[in-house]
Amino acid sequence: MQFDYEIPVEEYAAGQVLYYKACAKGRLVKRALSWVLLGLFFVFIAASRWVVDWAPILLLLTGGLFIYWGIVSLFPRRHYRRHYPESGLAGMSYHAELDEHGFSVKGDGCSWRVLWTDALLKGEDKRVLMLSGKGTIFVFGKKYLTDDQQKEIRRLAVMS
Repeated sequence: MQFDYEIPVEEYAAGQVLYYKACAKGRLVKRALSWVLLGLFFVFIAASRWVVDWAPILLLLTGGLFIYWGIVSLFPRRHYRRHYPESGLAGMSYHAELDEHGFSVKGDGCSWRVLWTDALLKGEDKRVLMLSGKGTIFVFGKKYLTDDQQKEIRRLAVMS
């Protein structure tokens, strides 16, 4: 199977979020809760010993920052959308070939060949199919694929 595709900002963000969730394996909420609790602890310390001085103000600001990080870590899509221009993917086109052994992706000045056994993480949402292997995340937008091609990719990815 062969197809050409691009990776626009929304598909980039969707693929990154799938990878983020696959790597975290359920630790997202624990990590976010840890940051929020640490922030609340700092805020509590600053508020309970309130004196107009730099130390409580810095503790209060640090606690607020930790709470913010905890909440934001639950919603990473915005972060990935913002960093899309730095990714170098804007305007790039790719050609993918998939078979029973693996898949290859060729782009402007780069190419990868990944065996299905080397594809470590796999994910899917309503926009993209995400595969990770050889230190790279591969995002295939569903709008570039027919339903039969999507079924074939799912079948091949499970074979490994």
